[in-house]
Amino acid sequence: MASRTCGTGPERPAVPTGRREARALQASSISIEDLEIRATQGWRATRQERLGDWLLRAADGFTGRANSALAIGDPGLPLAAAVQEVDGWYRARGLRPMIAVPFPMAGPEDSPVDRLLDSFGWPLRQAPTVVMTAAPGTAAGQAKPAAPLANASVTITGAPDDDWLAMYHYCGGDLPPIGRRLLMSAPWQAFASVREEGQTIAIGRVAGDEHWAGLTAIETHPAHRRRGLATAVSVTLATQAAEQAVTGLYLQVERENTAAQSLYRGIGFRDHHRYHYRVAPASITRCSPSSGPGLGTAAASPRE
Repeated sequence: MASRTCGTGPERPAVPTGRREARALQASSISIEDLEIRATQGWRATRQERLGDWLLRAADGFTGRANSALAIGDPGLPLAAAVQEVDGWYRARGLRPMIAVPFPMAGPEDSPVDRLLDSFGWPLRQAPTVVMTAAPGTAAGQAKPAAPLANASVTITGAPDDDWLAMYHYCGGDLPPIGRRLLMSAPWQAFASVREEGQTIAIGRVAGDEHWAGLTAIETHPAHRRRGLATAVSVTLATQAAEQAVTGLYLQVERENTAAQSLYRGIGFRDHHRYHYRVAPASITRCSPSSGPGLGTAAASPRE
């Protein structure tokens, strides 16, 4: 993908109401299981193996999504035996065993996997993450940033440049060597950068397959808060997804990050489901991006 700059110029023609409503219905009606499977395409671990329907993923410990077993469907074994297999697979790779458990917004009470892991003493890695969805055309057609970008512009590229990578801080840390491989792991991806006076002040990524795409890595520089930059980046990335003719958009945001959730609801996203990670008993390493969109370095920290 060639680099191109997107200004805040003329608004695009409105999407016909019927088509927009149909896309919105598709985005909201996908099942939890199908959406989680789609989301695996946007952030693909360097090592993946199947245990029945479950997907075991490893990538040198970088991000929970790339280093956890996705417990969707039938593992082909009794659940207790499947958990034992997961435990051994991760320990053999020097990683702490971790299982991603998706569940409805109401809670995980009806999840047999979650109940079993809880009975085995597998604690939560951190608070649940909220998964939100939107129709690409709905999000792409939303309002411009609250404040003018003035001398700034949003640039789209097919790969992250050094300035983009320098600003990306998953869980507040620097990007490890494997990070770039994961950022470029989807069937397609695009990277947004907001630059002003030669400085990159906001970034974001959209990635997916031919059906669904996810927004991730939305970050704003602390010195440029409350300028609508996260909104500008999100809308621009949604436009990229719309141009790919995908059915729906998704993102993941921490349950406590109400500022991010409010921002995304403002551009058409709605709550779909939640998930959390259960980890094998041991000391827990927590990861909490610092703040909400436009309020600090981690804008949405859509959760990889």
